[in-house]
Amino acid sequence: MRFSSVWREIFLRRRRHLTAIFGLSIGVGLLVVLQVLSGAYKEAARMPLREIGADISIQRSGDVPQELQGAVFPCSAVTIRHKEVEQIGKMSGVRAVGQAVLMWVFDKDQFTMLLGLDPSSPLGPGTLRNFVTKGRFLEGDGPQALVDATYARDRQLDIGGVVTILDKPYPIVGLVDASRASKIAVANVYLPLREAQAVAKASPQVQGVSPFEAGDVNLVFVLADQGAIPDLSKELKQLLGDKATVASPDSFLRQLGNLFALSDKFAAATSLIVLVVAFLMVFKTIAGNIQERAREIGVLKCLGWTNGNVIGQLLAESLAECFLSGLLGLALAWGVCFVLGLQQVKIPIPWEMSPTPHFLPGGGEPVFKTVALPTHLSWSLAFAAVALSLLVGGVTSILCIGRITRIKPSEVLRHE
Repeated sequence: MRFSSVWREIFLRRRRHLTAIFGLSIGVGLLVVLQVLSGAYKEAARMPLREIGADISIQRSGDVPQELQGAVFPCSAVTIRHKEVEQIGKMSGVRAVGQAVLMWVFDKDQFTMLLGLDPSSPLGPGTLRNFVTKGRFLEGDGPQALVDATYARDRQLDIGGVVTILDKPYPIVGLVDASRASKIAVANVYLPLREAQAVAKASPQVQGVSPFEAGDVNLVFVLADQGAIPDLSKELKQLLGDKATVASPDSFLRQLGNLFALSDKFAAATSLIVLVVAFLMVFKTIAGNIQERAREIGVLKCLGWTNGNVIGQLLAESLAECFLSGLLGLALAWGVCFVLGLQQVKIPIPWEMSPTPHFLPGGGEPVFKTVALPTHLSWSLAFAAVALSLLVGGVTSILCIGRITRIKPSEVLRHE
């Protein structure tokens, strides 16, 4: 077998071979695009939580405060006990745990969304340190405040001044642009976690609805092993009860809707259909090629070619055809993925994860996290696509071996 004869044969019968190459390349391209698109939406669903350095966020819903006065908990985020947080930290698959306290503060004639965070933790609101526009981030546990830049501008606040929460002044140490951060767990004013816990513990409205002790929180963020997230979500739900809201990437994927949430089963089923169609197309091409070249094969056998020689020649032609199909399919898939990567996806953020009172402007409007669709064609997927294309060519060629061995030179030449 000579490789030059393989390419010459493909060129001489280019119409048949090009039809098969283009058909198989479309199948390979579709297969790759489906896999990339499925992975892209899963990656996009991880982004809202990834931006706060977590894989899972946990809240617990409760009763509505009897009076909107002083510091209150949103009904979607009531007390999570300190002991429960410790149990979460000991679960298998949990790598780190972050905590926060979110409150609505109705103070005289003003409303403030207040969030207590651990300045030393990189999880959850601790990622806001990357969006400080003036001054510094919170440090330690003393009285101090980080203020949202828009909130500060509206109330003419600046670093060096103070923000008053329930008659207690907190020196402003920095301003932060929360509009560039995740839409999860954002507020107007940020205090050290212990300061916020003290505010919650001293609030009659909080204690009347959801008893709160020192060390308790109402938001928990979990960094977990990727493979453990589904099982861990179920365990957290069992631990915290039916009123717990355990948000994970799968939760956001479901929020995208059936049109976008390409599940593994759907992608696998579609890929299988594409693979079967590609297999049948290549099989038809090879079978037709053998029938068309029966006289040629008979002559070659008369000249001393063995069945092995003929099979090797046709197998090489099939593999070369499928290799070209794989490369062309990858080129088509790359072009489609590039175009899809220019599209933006709006990921709905449930109100419970970013609760804003409905009586405020925009409080009842849906909140979205807009991200570019992260379509990435990996080298491993590209290699797998080409290998699968070659496998299709190899298997179909092997299935046609019987036809080649049944061709007898005397019978072929007599009929010709």
